[in-house]
Amino acid sequence: MAMTSRERILTCFEHRSPDRVPTFIWINRDAMDGLLAHLGLNSDREAHERLRIDRWESVGLQVRWPDECQALIDSLVPDEYRDDEQYRVMSGGRVVRVHPGSDYLEDVVWLPLAEAERPEDLDFYPFPREEWITVPEDLPDRIQALKDEGAVVIGELTQPFKAAWLVRGMDNVLMDYAIRPGLLDRLYDILYGWARAVGVRLVEAGVDMVQITGDLAMQNSMIMSPDAWRRFDKGRLKALISGLKAANPAAYVMMHTDGDSRAIVPDLIECGLDVLNPIQPECMDPAEFKRDHGDRLVMHGCVSLQKTLPFGTPEDVRAEIRHLIEHCSMGGGLCLGPSNVIFKEIPLENVVAMYDAVGEC
Repeated sequence: MAMTSRERILTCFEHRSPDRVPTFIWINRDAMDGLLAHLGLNSDREAHERLRIDRWESVGLQVRWPDECQALIDSLVPDEYRDDEQYRVMSGGRVVRVHPGSDYLEDVVWLPLAEAERPEDLDFYPFPREEWITVPEDLPDRIQALKDEGAVVIGELTQPFKAAWLVRGMDNVLMDYAIRPGLLDRLYDILYGWARAVGVRLVEAGVDMVQITGDLAMQNSMIMSPDAWRRFDKGRLKALISGLKAANPAAYVMMHTDGDSRAIVPDLIECGLDVLNPIQPECMDPAEFKRDHGDRLVMHGCVSLQKTLPFGTPEDVRAEIRHLIEHCSMGGGLCLGPSNVIFKEIPLENVVAMYDAVGEC
């Protein structure tokens, strides 16, 4: 008998072999609309069913910023960026210059904590607080209903490194690793504490998995040095994951980071991480990753979005899927999908071929 999506994914997470390899999709709105037209369908759900994409559902909490805190953030924004259509004030106060006609290109022009030099320079900024979190009364029931429908339910956290550079700037945070350790310790105590507060409430409400999203690596290396990551992040990440699993031992933790993260993969396993997304094939060979770590980490998203999907033929895509299933699916631990977001430039025939090939195998 065929498994439900939930049974298939959880079996995979347990490093056992399901009836077939689980799948997921990460696709933007323009590309999905094109896919619907290509398939002659009317809804995302119909496309998922046609392509046999497994069900992953996301839920979230509510964070109620006090009016005075939001007013403080708004007051920090320089006058020159207010009421000007070319600028947009984002959550947390950063200001970006928008590129006309693009939903994705933007230049950061101002950040509220860019000038901080000492730990006490962070004190004026209204970081979110645990007491601002509101768990909707119906959230546990909604999560259970999704589970009963055969879905795996996910809650999301922002990687603290990303949360830091969104208010401080990436150049500044990377310099903090090297020359302002006291400031970074203080900033990370705040941001990891916030992540834990949100994550604990999500797993207490019943989500199956918490996803930590934000890149730590580039195409050929970590963004910060592995030793610097171990100094500032490893212990805090381990405490974060331990806190989530203490609140709900059945919960899984996934990290999304693009690029080549092999230098810290043993550390991530030691921290208690269950799932890594993606295994970007241009950076990390999936077969080697399976051999070295596949009994301890679930591989989530391995299909090339830099080569095969944009530039290959449908048969090239099928061949890559067959290779991944042959070399990486033994004993479970493999979820197949694109290694990042599918945009409208990806040939739709290749998107269809990717999912059809999983069924064929």
